[in-house]
Amino acid sequence: MVLVSAGDALTARLIQEKGFDGIWISGFEASARLGLADNGSLTMTEVLNIAKPIVDAVKIPVFVDTDTGYGNFQRTVSEFEKIGVAGVCIEDNVPEAKTNSLWGGKMPLMNAEKFGKKIQVKRDKIKIIARTEALIRGYGEKEARSRLDHYKDCGADILLPHARKSVDVLRVHGSSKTPYAIVPTKFPGFTNKYLFGLGYSMVIWANQTERVKIKATRQCLGSLYSSDCAEYIEAHLGATLNDMKGLVDG
Repeated sequence: MVLVSAGDALTARLIQEKGFDGIWISGFEASARLGLADNGSLTMTEVLNIAKPIVDAVKIPVFVDTDTGYGNFQRTVSEFEKIGVAGVCIEDNVPEAKTNSLWGGKMPLMNAEKFGKKIQVKRDKIKIIARTEALIRGYGEKEARSRLDHYKDCGADILLPHARKSVDVLRVHGSSKTPYAIVPTKFPGFTNKYLFGLGYSMVIWANQTERVKIKATRQCLGSLYSSDCAEYIEAHLGATLNDMKGLVDG
């Protein structure tokens, strides 16, 4: 299963149009769109408000990054299940020390037993993705595997060992009947086929669409500023008005 990030319904429809398996709503992207750092600033309500229009706009499953769970994880799961989200991801960062793990060094992690109890929530169809920061924060493969095994025993539906070094990517063949997910942001040359071959069942491209928008919008604004009109944008940069209309009318 390949998920691609979307922060709005229009992007989600483009992902569906291309034939990807599902949508990922990234905490990093959601924070950035509100002009916030990815440090636990988002509220559950803000992310629900992002997720609902996306769920309503597409027929493919939508998975949501809920960071450290917004406090009461049982309520978080219940609220996202109500709007039709297929799954939520929760990480074992200490909530008070939450920061984006693509940068920085070793940080404290939540006690594994405490995190395991946190994910033991009542739910109907919604999936729980349990993400460990043990690899990406330098605690090593042994600690990561120990945590993932414990989270599996506590009822996690999908296991996610987050990594930012390609050498830290786990081979998971035969190690668990529980599906594994991977977020290959820092090793973009790894193909979906290769990652599936390592034993992963879910590949999450978690922030590419928003980063493309930043670059494209800068190019658009640069052209508008320098040429004093939108002729070049109309001819070379932008989708047609009919294309935009078709995505929302059909």
